[in-house]
Order: sequence, then structure tokens, then C-alpha cells
Amino acid sequence: MKQLLLKSQILFVSVILLLTFSLLFILVSQNNYRRDFTREALYTLSGTTVKLLKQLQEGPIEVWAFYPKELPEKRENFEVFLKQCQLEHPDFRYNFFDPDRFPRLAKQHKIKQQFSVLIRANDAEERIVEPSEEKFTNALLRLANPRSFDICFTSAHEEASVVREDRNGLKAFRTELEKNNYRVHEILLTRDKVPSLCQVVVVAGPHHEFEREEFEMLEEAFWQSKGVFFLMDPMDPGGGIPFIDFMRRFGVVLGEDVIVDKMSRLVGGDFLVPLVSQYVNQHPVTAEFNEPTFFPVARSVQPSTDPRPGFEVTPLAFTSEQSWAERNLVELEKGEAAFQPESDLTGPLVIAVSVQARTENPPEEKGRMIVVGDSDFLTNAYLELSGNKSLALHMVQWLVRDERFISIQARHPEFKPLFLTREQNGLLLAVNLLLLPAGVLLAGAIYLTSRRKAV
Repeated sequence: MKQLLLKSQILFVSVILLLTFSLLFILVSQNNYRRDFTREALYTLSGTTVKLLKQLQEGPIEVWAFYPKELPEKRENFEVFLKQCQLEHPDFRYNFFDPDRFPRLAKQHKIKQQFSVLIRANDAEERIVEPSEEKFTNALLRLANPRSFDICFTSAHEEASVVREDRNGLKAFRTELEKNNYRVHEILLTRDKVPSLCQVVVVAGPHHEFEREEFEMLEEAFWQSKGVFFLMDPMDPGGGIPFIDFMRRFGVVLGEDVIVDKMSRLVGGDFLVPLVSQYVNQHPVTAEFNEPTFFPVARSVQPSTDPRPGFEVTPLAFTSEQSWAERNLVELEKGEAAFQPESDLTGPLVIAVSVQARTENPPEEKGRMIVVGDSDFLTNAYLELSGNKSLALHMVQWLVRDERFISIQARHPEFKPLFLTREQNGLLLAVNLLLLPAGVLLAGAIYLTSRRKAV
């Protein structure tokens, strides 16, 4: 009887413990909470990311990440971020796939790069590569605010083509635009004019002069509040005068030169590939943009010293102080060019400008224009070089008035070494070698004395 009672007690205690742990598990799983104690809040989502996750709570968010198994640390870092997102969304799911182990799945979803991520919500899909919180949040923003834009590239004067896949084509740039819900078209101005659907017209590296009627079409599109994007490579001496005259009407001076930059040699580049790392922070295109960019064989683009009323011309990017604008193009082709202070323009040089038109009566914002002294930085050969792609996308987003872009600064642990003075070193040594041992001995003596008195 006694053994039966003992077994019943053990069974009762076991059931109580099981119920207690089950209840705790339910409470913890439904009320997940975490605290980030890092100084820089390395493991905390930005407020913007949290807001977008809550905005998308009406339906599930599904993330498919294609990560190779050989680099587990990258997967672990991204998974930490995804787990943070799960805490803010009731139906947030994610899966990791090794594209080498699941080649059919990767091919089905047109995965061509490692660390590609598909994000699905609201019956739409966004793709990012090498995800960061900024890229992920901007993808969420596009999913929460689905819009489409039409970008038209001119193609009558041997401009760079959006369908060519060789190093001089723009196929890679077209792919990036389409990832952002931009529809890309090629147009002939003399045949199509500027179609009403076009929100931005891109003139990418023309090799021949435009006709007067074509310039008139571009100007008309500008005053219809469309964006115009000029990518103007250096031309032969005496060439491109109609473009120079057209730009001057908007307060932009297109240089008849080629930029030479000795700074590029320090980073393994060519002296005809200017390194750009200085940007204007007051403009939406380059606000908080801090990645270096490279412009192969570029010309200078300056705001006019004789500003035109009604146009706000802003320099966006500058070359280094070691650069100069070489105007003797014949000597440059021979490889014998050297800086001539009487004719050449010393750096830093403006390589890209924006133009914003406004009317006073009534006050109204009209067209937007960006002029860059190079088109090669967008080609398949150079698009992925450093920050070229990001800068180009920022330019198009501003021209098309696409506000679906958020800048989130990456957070990194700060390195703050501790430096002690000689007096502080002496004090630390005294505390560790004298005060702490003395404290332990004193506590032991007090304890022994109290025990003896108790006995």
C-alpha cells in the first residue's frame, strides 16, 4: 500500500511538471521576446522595416533564399535578420535552398547568382542579391506599394542597346530596372517621338548628332514633367556641338575634354577611369550615398557660370583632386598628354549634374534632367563595379519620381579601445593584487571568528 501511494505521488508530480512545462512552452511560443544589449543595436530592426512588416500583415510573406552550403556564416547572418522579421509579422516564412543541390528549383526561378533572395507578398514578387536590411526593406516597400514605370531608351544614333549582352550593352542594367518594376522600351524619336507612356527618356552614349527635331522632342518631354537622362561620352574634336548647345540652354556646360585621374592608379585602375568618391549630400540622388564609382573615359559636366532663370542645376559627383580635364585630345590619343595649366581644368571636376525646372506663375515643378559625362559606367562590363549600379538606380528613381526608396545605414560594432594612464594602471594593479585578496582574507577571518563565537 505504501509503495502504491509513493508511485501515485511520483506520477502526480510528473503530470504536474509536464503540464507546467507545456503551459510555459505555449506562453513562450506565443509571446516571443528578445532584448538587444549591443551598444550599436546590431540585432534590432530599423523602425522603417518594422513599419513595413506591419503594413503587410494582411497576408503571408514568404522568403526563398538561395545560399550555397559552403558558406554557412553568410546564411547564419541573414537568418538572424529573418528571425527578427518573424517577430514583427504573424505569418512570415522563410526557406534556404542550396542552388547546387536544387538546380531544377534554381532554374525554375531563374536564379543566376549566389545569395539571391525571392520575397513574395500581395501576389507579387521582388528579387534581391546579397541582401542587406536596406535592400530587403526597399523590396518590402515595393511590395506594399506596387507601381510600374516606363523607361524609354533612344536607339537611332548607335546608342548603347538594352538588348545587347556583350560588354558594351545595357542588358544587365535593363534587368536591374525590371527588378524594380520598370518597363523598358527602345524608341526611335523620328518615328515614335516621345510616347506618352514614357516617364523617362534615356540617351545613352550617342555616336552621331541628333537632328533639331529630336532635340525639340526631348525639350517638349522635359516641359511635360518627364525625366531626361543624358549619358554623354567624350566625342572627337569638334563633334557633339549640337549637344553642347542644347545643354547650355538648361544651364549645363558639357566639356570638350577627357578626364584624366592619377588617383585611379592607386586602386588598380586606369588613369582614364576616374575614381569618384565625393558626392553632394543635399540632393536626393546622392544623399547618404558613399560608395566609390568609376566612369571609364569620361568628360566633365559643369553647371554654367551664367545660370539660367527657372533652372536649378546641382552638381552630384566629383572626381579627385589629382584629376584634370585634358582638352588636347590628339595628344591624349598618342598617350603623351600632360597637365597644361593654361588650357586644362584641374580637379576636383564635376562628372554629373541634375537639372530641376520650376515655374513661378503658377508655382509648379516641371521636368527633371540628369547629365553624366559617361555612358560606359552603365554597360555590362562596368555596372557591377563598386557603387555604379546603385548610383544609376538612384538617378533613375529621382528622374521617374519614384519615392519607393529608403536609405538605411548599416550598423557595425564600433572599435573603442581602452587607454589607461600610468596612474590608472597603478590603481588597477593595486585593486587586483592587493585590495581584492585582502577583501577575501578579511571576509574569511570574519566568518571563522563568528563560527568560533557560535560554538
